[in-house]
Amino acid sequence: MSFLNKAGFKEFLLKLAGAQFKEIVLFSFVWDKIVGKGIAKRASIEKYEKGTLFVSVSNNVWLQELVLMKEKLIKKLSKATGVTLKDIIFYIKYQKELKWVKKR
Repeated sequence: MSFLNKAGFKEFLLKLAGAQFKEIVLFSFVWDKIVGKGIAKRASIEKYEKGTLFVSVSNNVWLQELVLMKEKLIKKLSKATGVTLKDIIFYIKYQKELKWVKKR
């Protein structure tokens, strides 16, 4: 028995996630395909709650771009997953840069 194929791995994760996290697993599996690799590198699904998907973005430029695509994304994500999606909330999540400083 192998989980190396995508369908088997998806089913495994859905069972592992249970009912509480089923939707976020479904959205995560289609996110890259729907938004494209470029956006997927700059925007990440954080949580799903009561019909709303929360997505963090890297900066205000991508925030604005995704807000303009919001209605289209809601339709595509709902269709691809079979999950009713009412809204997407985008917010900026700044990444802290770790800089290692050598002490002299």
